[in-house]
Amino acid sequence: MFRWIRVGGLVLAVVLAGAAAGCSGGPSDGELRAEATSPQAESARAAKETEIRSQIASLGEVEGLEPVLTRFSDSCAEPSHDELYNRDSPALSCGMEATAYFGVQGDITAVLPRIGAVDLVARGTRNEDGNRPFAADDAVRYALEFHRNRGRYPDGWPMPGPELRTDGFRIDWDRPDAMLVNQIKEPDPCRAQNTGGIYRRCEVAPKGSATVAEARARYGTVLAFSVRERKYFTVEGKD
Repeated sequence: MFRWIRVGGLVLAVVLAGAAAGCSGGPSDGELRAEATSPQAESARAAKETEIRSQIASLGEVEGLEPVLTRFSDSCAEPSHDELYNRDSPALSCGMEATAYFGVQGDITAVLPRIGAVDLVARGTRNEDGNRPFAADDAVRYALEFHRNRGRYPDGWPMPGPELRTDGFRIDWDRPDAMLVNQIKEPDPCRAQNTGGIYRRCEVAPKGSATVAEARARYGTVLAFSVRERKYFTVEGKD
């Protein structure tokens, strides 16, 4: 048994050494940083940011929603530890995400149907497991029922929190009077731009904007529109 352990350990060491040698032939951090700031990457970055800002703006046109602040996060990174030995993993992957915060004027139940009518939302939301699409009307109808019943079924059990979401975004809002209270959190602060990674950009705009707590004190209810990370640029790895 001891002999087999020694042999197994020797084989494993050889395999890992070979894998590490293969990885060492990939692009250097400097080369990847140059790719992340190349004209091709900047063009793709600008197009993706325009797309996301346009979607945020479409929600901002809903009567009863007042834009408060938006947090953008944009980064380029090498494969994670789990992806390191996967030959199909790109050497570099860039993605962008954002969360826009709105103050809700008046009652949220008057604003929700207007949100459901926005083209971006009306294309369809998804149920909790994220697989089966259903009409936004159904999601809004459930949300209105939730608020009407203060988040409780007739038997007293708590109702699952309502939300509007697809694979690409999620809309959530304060529900302080529900059985299961929900409160939109403050956005994470941006880290310094030169803190780790190949490329990182983060901003909270507009500068000097109100905090979520200040918006809640002013409007009563805060709504968050979160755009999940969207990839826009990759650098293929070397075989």
